[in-house]
Amino acid sequence: MDLKQVAAQLHSDPDTVQRIAQSADGQALMALIQQQNGTQLQKVKEQGEAGSAVEMAGLLKTVLSSSEGRELLQRLSQQLQQ
Repeated sequence: MDLKQVAAQLHSDPDTVQRIAQSADGQALMALIQQQNGTQLQKVKEQGEAGSAVEMAGLLKTVLSSSEGRELLQRLSQQLQQ
């Protein structure tokens, strides 16, 4: 499952978003994003549904630059496939 597929699934299934966000890996991912890009994350959160997918993709791209981020996203992707 690539990043576009993950984004499409999350967009179409709010229950999955809630489940992933509350998981240990989801919490760790948010902490990592906050640590690396706190200001940009806050901006995306404030925009809510109007938030740019491009901005969120930028946040994830930053996370993917670290091994910890890649591992977290891989585990979350596996959870989505279940």
